[in-house]
Amino acid sequence: MMNNLLILVLALIFFASCSGNIENVSVPDDFSSEKIISKQNRLQQILTKEMVAKAVNVPIEKIEISVENSINRSGQYTALFSWTTGDKKRVGNHEIDEYHSISIGFIKQMNIDDFEKYYGTNEGLQMEVDNMSKQEYFNKEIGTAEAKYISEYARTRKMQKLDNVATVAFWETPMNALHVLANDATFTVTVNFGDDEVLAKKKSVELTNAILNN
Repeated sequence: MMNNLLILVLALIFFASCSGNIENVSVPDDFSSEKIISKQNRLQQILTKEMVAKAVNVPIEKIEISVENSINRSGQYTALFSWTTGDKKRVGNHEIDEYHSISIGFIKQMNIDDFEKYYGTNEGLQMEVDNMSKQEYFNKEIGTAEAKYISEYARTRKMQKLDNVATVAFWETPMNALHVLANDATFTVTVNFGDDEVLAKKKSVELTNAILNN
């Protein structure tokens, strides 16, 4: 009986340590904030197609890449990696291919206090709304729609602070986005695996580790 109890305790410790290790990501001593920030408009040099293919176990030739420059968000670039799952989903009366995706973007310099305020509270969302109207090429119609969406999204948004990922990180739902601060460089990895938030979070952390050690 005692031996069985000991085995059970050891098994629980083993599984607890394994699950904890999923989210442990350290910033390497030789990590350069300046280097990653200098590539903020060359995102495929930070997160490569090869890194994505390895993380999601999809052939590299099946992954498509698109890059967006958001004028209403201070010219911030985002790179989207997407691939078909082989399944279909219904939109209205039509069936279309189901896609999963991973994106990276919003790379900039930020100190830890500003990072925690920007991503740990809704203050960052309000700053986005305020900054939109200050852009030189601000489109009032699009900006108003984005501001309305952000305001409504703030009501459902939830943030989980992760002290053991990089310097600090926040996991955001329902967007399934991991906001990462590594020294004084910040970036966001967003993952869409349908309704599987657990897998999305795991892969976001895995890719963060790959980015920091690339």
